[in-house]
Amino acid sequence: MTTIGGSWGELTVDAETGNVLTYDHRGTLPDPEDASERGYTLITRVDLDEWRKTYGDQEPTSIDILDVGYWIGPANTYEPPAQDWRDDYEMGGNR
Repeated sequence: MTTIGGSWGELTVDAETGNVLTYDHRGTLPDPEDASERGYTLITRVDLDEWRKTYGDQEPTSIDILDVGYWIGPANTYEPPAQDWRDDYEMGGNR
């Protein structure tokens, strides 16, 4: 299992497939009826293959949501990793 965390809580995902197993919003969902405030409820899978290609030999155990791409909802829309976050990492910040 791999943990994906961020401001809206934490996802537990299958380390091989990236499929979301559980979502714990940790009380951070102010208004689940507002589409912009649903946290990570619509994330169905994270792109661990892309993450592994980017970081090589590392095996993901705990990842920031900004550092991984993911698919959202029934339309299966892909949201790529935040490149500015990754750029900061390369310069010694984050993680």
